[in-house]
Amino acid sequence: MPSEKGGVNGKCVFIDTEGTFRPQRIKQIAEAMQLNPEKVLKNIFVARAFNSDHQILLLEKIGEMAKAGEPIKLLIIDSLTAHFRAEFAGRGQLADRQQKLNRYMHDLMKLAETHNLAVYVTNQVMANPAQMFGDPTTAIGGHIVGHASTYRMYLRRGKQGSRVAKLIDSPNLPDNEAIYYVSDAGVVDEI
Repeated sequence: MPSEKGGVNGKCVFIDTEGTFRPQRIKQIAEAMQLNPEKVLKNIFVARAFNSDHQILLLEKIGEMAKAGEPIKLLIIDSLTAHFRAEFAGRGQLADRQQKLNRYMHDLMKLAETHNLAVYVTNQVMANPAQMFGDPTTAIGGHIVGHASTYRMYLRRGKQGSRVAKLIDSPNLPDNEAIYYVSDAGVVDEI
């Protein structure tokens, strides 16, 4: 999006680990924002990661692209932990998984700082059976992901078609919630 419309006049890289990227959805949002859908799609590099090693290798490629002058301003990873979780199953491999995930998170932070780009990751959750009261949902990746992330948000369904974004960790903002809706035009305050 051009800077005069609130954008950063750059490109995005989308690392897709679960096959969820939908160009038709990008076109729909672009049209609703009165942008050229084809031009918008040309500014999004999509890479399908097939395993955790491939996911790690893609970070190196992104760094090379940024060094070569590609104006990458945003990196999205959907989902951060899918491959790590599938490849390192069971408690016996938990330490190895967390060590590899820790290295990956630090590589992400270095990439963001070196090339001045924002990193947005989605994460998987699981139910914690030991939780007696409240929401038993807990994020995969534990403290490794929690401590490496600047802002952590928990997204859930709300009432009457709404969604709730709950800020659960921030270095400078109090915990809070915001209600939003997902529409043809993307994320909106009200329908």
